[in-house]
Order: sequence, then C-alpha cells, then structure tokens
Amino acid sequence: MQGIIRKVIAAGAMCLLGTTHASVVMNGTRYVYPSDAREITVKVSNVGKLPALTQAWIDDGDAKSTPESVDVPFNLTPPIARLEAGKSQTLRLAYTGSDLPGDRESQFWINILEVPPKPTDSANRNTMQLAIRYRLKLFFRPANLKGSPEAAPATLRWTRDGEGLSVTNPSAFHVTFNDVAVVAGGAKAVIEPFSVAPGATVTVKPHDAMPSGDELRIDYKYINDFGGFVDGSKRVGAP
Repeated sequence: MQGIIRKVIAAGAMCLLGTTHASVVMNGTRYVYPSDAREITVKVSNVGKLPALTQAWIDDGDAKSTPESVDVPFNLTPPIARLEAGKSQTLRLAYTGSDLPGDRESQFWINILEVPPKPTDSANRNTMQLAIRYRLKLFFRPANLKGSPEAAPATLRWTRDGEGLSVTNPSAFHVTFNDVAVVAGGAKAVIEPFSVAPGATVTVKPHDAMPSGDELRIDYKYINDFGGFVDGSKRVGAP
C-alpha cells in the first residue's frame, strides 16, 4: 500500500482542492498545537460514495516534500488509512519534544493525500487517476507568549514602499491576511492574500496602481485560529 502511494506522489499526480473527484474533507483549515498539549487531533472524513485511501504527513514548508523526505518534530498517526464511504478517521498529532523557538510560533504544514479507488469498469479501457493533496497550516504555539493571536494583526507596521507596502510583524504570532484593500481619495487597489511570520517583514504590491494621497487606509480581513475572517483597518501616512 505504501508503495502505491509513493508512486502516485513521485509521479506528481496531484490536483487542486475542490475538484469534482474530491471526497475527503477535514474538520479544519488550520490547526494550533499548544506546547503543553500531549497531542491534538485532526478528523478526516470521506463524504464520497466510494472508499478512499489516505496518507498523512507533516512538512516544514517544502511543498515538494514526501513522507520519506521530511524531518519534523511531530508524529502523525495513522500515516495511512482506508476510509470507507461516509466514515471518518481521527489522526493523532504529537510533538516529539525537539527544540523549537520558545519566544514565537513555528509554522508547519499538515499534508493529506487522497488516492481515489480504481474505477470498477476500467479493465478494458485507459484511465487516469489523480491523487488530491491537501496542505493545512499547523502552528506550534509556545506557552506564555507575549500578546495574543487576536491582538497581533493590529500591531503590524505598514509603510509605503515604492508602488507597494512594507509590512512588519513585531508580534510572536503568524498573521495571515485573506483580503487586503488600499483605499485613498475614492480609489481602491486590492492586494493578494499573504502571511507575515513573527519578526518578519514582507513587501506586497496591489494588482493596480497604488492610490495616491497623504494618507492611505488599509482595510483587511485576517484569518483567526478557527479559520474565520476578522475585519480590521489601519491608516498609513505619507512616507
């Protein structure tokens, strides 16, 4: 069974979430692992009408990773499971205790690979099966961090940077923005979703020209621990 899934990964037979063939769903879009937790769980359900084979692993940011190539301080069990139609499986995720920074969050990714069953009528015809790979954010959160994830977005520093904006995150938490709009003088420019790691600075640019004016208003939606969108706003003065 492991060999079959390895061959699917190696062949690059992956497609995007949301195709008509997807039948596996998770109970969240992101997960937080408190450093003092013994384990956390991820519920995987098969909402399709046929069985599905799944493989799960964690990586530290390399989207090309495979279960054999990763080296992360987590165990995820069971790594391989057969999900009957309409059934669920609970994955248990445990931190192994390896050293991670204690003054800020660390980000990892949970991978769930869904391999659909071979069509029953494929004996006399050519078929192509596509495996579907889901990648979900995992945040390892040390205890007693300064501030809170809810307050972190408001602490970010936004400054003009040419035709874009420079965004600095002084907090200990990862901040992910889903919708960002720059507004000034009746003009509006939209920026693609982006994330800022603790202590990091990123430069982002809108699709259209940056609105001009002595003061810009940044309207945004950030993603909270539960995957929900929360509105916020920030004003940026002249450079």
